[in-house]
Amino acid sequence: MTPRERGPSKSQSVDRMGRLNPYQIVDRPLHRAATLPGSLFSDPAVFARETRALFRNAWACVGREDEIPAPGDYRTYEVAGSGVILLRDSGGVLRGYHNVCRHRGTRVLEESAGHGLTILQCPYHAWTYDLRGNLVGAPHMEEAENFDPAEYGLYPLRVETWRGFLFVNLDSRAESLLTYLGDFVNRAAPYPLERLRRAHRYVYDIAANWKLVVQNANECYHCPGVHPQLVRLTPYRSGEEDLRDGPVFGGWMDFVDGACTLAPGGSTTRRIFPGLRDEDLRRVYYYVLYPNNFLSLLPDYVTLDWFIPVSPDRTRVVFDLYVDRDEMDSATDAMSFWDTTNRQDWHICEMAHLGSKSVAYEQGRYSSEEEVVHAIDRYYLREMGLLARARPRRSRRPRHRGA
Repeated sequence: MTPRERGPSKSQSVDRMGRLNPYQIVDRPLHRAATLPGSLFSDPAVFARETRALFRNAWACVGREDEIPAPGDYRTYEVAGSGVILLRDSGGVLRGYHNVCRHRGTRVLEESAGHGLTILQCPYHAWTYDLRGNLVGAPHMEEAENFDPAEYGLYPLRVETWRGFLFVNLDSRAESLLTYLGDFVNRAAPYPLERLRRAHRYVYDIAANWKLVVQNANECYHCPGVHPQLVRLTPYRSGEEDLRDGPVFGGWMDFVDGACTLAPGGSTTRRIFPGLRDEDLRRVYYYVLYPNNFLSLLPDYVTLDWFIPVSPDRTRVVFDLYVDRDEMDSATDAMSFWDTTNRQDWHICEMAHLGSKSVAYEQGRYSSEEEVVHAIDRYYLREMGLLARARPRRSRRPRHRGA
């Protein structure tokens, strides 16, 4: 019989009406908790709720400041299903706007990037805005009663930067970026992030729910079977987790003796970042900036994942690899290593997604190697309003991974 035919297992709790309470089961201590129910990975209503409750009020790192270097330069992005524009005005000030004309909602800019912008003009009815977002032209609106152009500028977007990284937030009332990053700012302090330049970008289209992708990035329980090249360089049970309360989760893993980075053979021709502590030279740090990004800090390069949920069954991942600005021609080994590792991950995530939709799927159990995943799942349920908000329990023996 399938689980639905035979009823709940003994590990599942039941409320006073005899109904399963699958979310409270997740909230138990790790050794008694069950994993997320399958409906959360495939229900369109859940996906819509996630967009509203999580992605529209969270900071998302979309790239680097040097990608929009000069006045008139711009880029467009999709964030939580909404189009956004980042540009530099004539004075070089970085500004963000929703990519929505105030007339009838047409997207103002269509191209993904450009230079030499002096105005923003809607392609539909030629409403025109200056680079500060002010409406400066609206044909044939003279007879519209009580129409004040000053009230019809582009809607501004929250944009903040941190050490060269560009972050946006659709919620004008959201906490500041530094408040969101919290103690992670101190963890990353030794790394010369301001000197980074993007060496390569991979864009992956994955037939899996975004939560499975995030879960996979935050444990190495799967590494022996999925990533043979990775476990030769970082033992899968090594390391500790030092941020666990959200919205930033993570920690480090240790290199094997003789390895100094994650690349074929564990060696590098790149210059090691100056100013790192001795322990940083022996570690790779992995942090999820929930729910949008995943940042990896290594002695000679940095990687950034941007998770973009497309539908309940599909996730786009933008993977950037950054090196020191003087090392732009020396990243081929790391790029190859991570493309292999990422494709291994995406395949197993797609297999997990298929299984989560089966009639035979029921909530499973967490292993001792999945404490970070458990913490993230509990945080997710609270942010979604499916569990009462409470201070998360501290893990007893943290494990962390991030491939």
